[in-house]
Amino acid sequence: MTTVSPNPFAHATAAAMLDALATRHGAREAILCGARRVTFAAFRASVDRLARGLAALGIGRGDTVAIWLPNRPEWFFAQYACARLGAVVVALNPRYRSHELTYILGQADVTVLLMTDHLGGVDYFETLHEVVPELPRSVPGELDLPTLPRLRHVVVDADDPYPGCHRLGDVLDLDADLRASPPPGPDDVFTLLYTSGTTSFPKGAMITHRNCVPHGWNVGEVLRLTADDRVLHALPAAGTWGGVNVPLTTWSHGACLVLMDTYDPLRALQLIERERCTVWNAVDTMVTAMLEHPDLDRYDRSSLRTGGLGSTGGGAHGLFEAFVERIGVRYGYEPYGMTELNAMALFHHLDEPPELRKLPGVNPAPGLEVRVVHPETGALSQPGEEGELQFRGECVTRGYYKNPEATAAAFTPDGWFRSGDLGVQDGRGHTIFKGRLRETLRISHFMVAPGEIEVFLMSHPDVAQAFVVGVPDPKLNEAPVAYVILKEGAFLTEAALRAFARGKIASYKIPVGIRFVKDVPRTPGPHGDKVQRGKLREQAIRELARGRAE
Repeated sequence: MTTVSPNPFAHATAAAMLDALATRHGAREAILCGARRVTFAAFRASVDRLARGLAALGIGRGDTVAIWLPNRPEWFFAQYACARLGAVVVALNPRYRSHELTYILGQADVTVLLMTDHLGGVDYFETLHEVVPELPRSVPGELDLPTLPRLRHVVVDADDPYPGCHRLGDVLDLDADLRASPPPGPDDVFTLLYTSGTTSFPKGAMITHRNCVPHGWNVGEVLRLTADDRVLHALPAAGTWGGVNVPLTTWSHGACLVLMDTYDPLRALQLIERERCTVWNAVDTMVTAMLEHPDLDRYDRSSLRTGGLGSTGGGAHGLFEAFVERIGVRYGYEPYGMTELNAMALFHHLDEPPELRKLPGVNPAPGLEVRVVHPETGALSQPGEEGELQFRGECVTRGYYKNPEATAAAFTPDGWFRSGDLGVQDGRGHTIFKGRLRETLRISHFMVAPGEIEVFLMSHPDVAQAFVVGVPDPKLNEAPVAYVILKEGAFLTEAALRAFARGKIASYKIPVGIRFVKDVPRTPGPHGDKVQRGKLREQAIRELARGRAE
């Protein structure tokens, strides 16, 4: 097992960490993005220059700055410039539309919005003008918007001027004394990360420097990173994994982030070969796209060593094994994390066997406690007994910004964070994530994670993906219904799939209804589209009722 070394950044802010790295690794590459190669010294210089520009706009400690950019160096220059000033970053998903944008810019009291004008065919201003139609008639720096009274500045990372907006290049030419105010401390808020819930407005989890900077170093130690590592990175910077944990893990060890603004499997293969990437963290849709690319075997992937595989889009049978064996991420693993706890809250040691590394979990990060409790009574679950995962420790958010009700509801009286996730401990010190608690089926007196049935259904050679929801049932309390996406060209009947399940899984887990579909409702998340299981359940109830009526 890996032993975590004494943490040099145990009480550091993100900006202080960058200062230390620029001093120690100044000439080494910190970021590679397209043709740009940014050393740690240049990283710090760019951060300080932008911090002076933001300070000249009046931005200081406690102000909120929203970043609405694709993955590019400027995203991180802005993030660390805010860390230098004590301002709080609000990470915006590039895929937000006007509804989410209006709510978050207002709820987070955003003062500055840093954005791009377009990415590919996406016009960011088209969305922004739906939110603030007055912007083109406004004076830059003097915005007076009835819907967003705190917003004063829109800064655009583009060469073209836009009415009502500053160009980023012009802000960089401004100057102010960074010593005019005291530096932030480790317990100040570093970033607001908004949950991507599909059933209610997102909540802004307050993540302090102490929540995430020491954790980044600890994860790097577990993954055995050194300054020679090169981390391929296409996870969106708007999320806890892509914007906080992976960069902190990489840079805290002097390694280089090989940044992609958008994910493309061919480009990823080219970068792995050319840059000799050693680490690749990805979600299931990224891995599937690489596996299906016809040029996969034309590129040398032998440099790959480790990386996490997250299942956000539903996964597929054998995907983890293909990640490890086919793509060649030899020490791949499936971690567990969430916005309020950090990514990699539960991690793997690289010397674990593959059959353990494929389980989402397993070991709590240093400084984090985990327990499993009965969701109704709060009593501690016994080994092998499923219940709610709860966490306590320095990685856990202090709560949600301007939302005391949600904050109070998220914690137990004795200070444990209620994850809302179903998990189990196996008696050997392993904690394994099973699924979302609110999605858990209550069949008779059994709690059944939909993922358990889904994994089995996907073991059928004709099934690409399966999604299981529960519907009310007079005998069972709740009964499983499956929505199945078949592999291209495959044909399967409901009766045949039920026959496949009979005798292999418990009879009460066999879906009472199976629907073959092209896709299921999804909503954009920071690390890929998430299945809208609430909508899927409503659909299943309607279809089952219609079938019974007929």
